[in-house]
Amino acid sequence: MKKKLKLPLIFLTLSIFMLGALVAVGSVSPRENTVRRARLFGIAQAAETTDADVSYDDKEPEDTAQMDSRQISDESVSKDSAGPDTDREDETVLEDAEKTAKVEYVSADIASESGGEEAQEPLDKYRDILAFNPYVAGWLKIDDSVIDSPVVYTPKSQNYFLHRALDGSEEERGTFFIAVIWRDGYNNTLIYGHNMKDGTGFGSLKAYADEAYGKSHSIIKFDTLYEEREYELAAVFYSQIDEEELETDEDREKADQEIEEESLSNMQDGVSPDELTLKDLDLYEDYGDIDIYRKEKDDDDGRFRYYYYTDLSDRDDFEYFADNVKARALYDTGADIKWGDELLTLSTCSYHVRNGRLIVVARRIR
Repeated sequence: MKKKLKLPLIFLTLSIFMLGALVAVGSVSPRENTVRRARLFGIAQAAETTDADVSYDDKEPEDTAQMDSRQISDESVSKDSAGPDTDREDETVLEDAEKTAKVEYVSADIASESGGEEAQEPLDKYRDILAFNPYVAGWLKIDDSVIDSPVVYTPKSQNYFLHRALDGSEEERGTFFIAVIWRDGYNNTLIYGHNMKDGTGFGSLKAYADEAYGKSHSIIKFDTLYEEREYELAAVFYSQIDEEELETDEDREKADQEIEEESLSNMQDGVSPDELTLKDLDLYEDYGDIDIYRKEKDDDDGRFRYYYYTDLSDRDDFEYFADNVKARALYDTGADIKWGDELLTLSTCSYHVRNGRLIVVARRIR
């Protein structure tokens, strides 16, 4: 009897061992795998997740501070749940997917924050440019002007493209970029650009100070990666930046160095800073649900620092912003702003005062 039981016992033991191995390989850290999958493929709320609290607000592997976008390390995508026997070819595919899909998952998160469960695909016309620069987040165009260019979003270093061309090379004119806090449902997209003397960049925005020009160029187009959008001019006004709030060249150099060092630490040995490309850099950050400008808003005292009002999901903040915009407007555009509108704010330098700014605000056409 004992001999007859011996063989089944061996099979039972082996089965338990194999089952344990499968669990260890395929199910270790299911939360981590679900987040990784969501981040790779642009799923803001993965339907298959079993963790109710898995979201892009989870700070993993390291929270990056001010936007609805996440850091993905090479380590987090090179190891798939298939286990240690995964072919190197499969790992390479995942690594390539990470580099080419960074903006897809970030912008999908932005675009679907209201509750969509399915990943969004970028519009066909933006696929090629995403392969060229993964930080492209949209396109800004104003008819009968030189403004017809891509817009990037790099909240980990908001001004990274301030003096960089779309390919990352040095260029005084820079590239249009979105302010730190940007998420669907926040009701305001703030885009910065240089006021160039030759009229390029946001150089043509100064023409909006003239009422006739503003009313004849009242339609502003801003596409996200997933949706074509049109806005109507609501107000034009002047403002000024505090000297202490300006980022210096030294600040930018330090931020760039930190980003390069962090990116190198997440890559394989033997890579030098000179070999880093835009796809190797992690320029995203996760600011979670905390409004990082809350204190500054509370201390505004009527001065109206418009650049603190990108999160207008709170009705009081929205109405405060709208009231101040209208009160400072150079002329009446005929377009009102009311709760529920999606706003587009364009900001550029103005030389009417030291550190002056010209701001153009438009609301999405209802």
